Amino acid sequence: MIKTSTQNELIQYVYNELADDACAQLESAFLQDLELAEGCSELLMLQRLLDEVTQAPAKRAVNNILSYSKSLSLQS
Repeated sequence: MIKTSTQNELIQYVYNELADDACAQLESAFLQDLELAEGCSELLMLQRLLDEVTQAPAKRAVNNILSYSKSLSLQS
């Protein structure tokens, strides 16, 4: 099982926030620990998937807002 400190290091590694010396040590550890390397691979995949997610309101919500806005302007 991967230790919490190592999980934090993996997240920092994935987001390029790990110090150079710690990064080199972690990359060396990947060669020796298949579970650690797989954990990093999964995090990289999840990061890519999250980066692809786009958020937008539902068309129904936009239409409701526009309708409400139009009704207010008609009341004036």
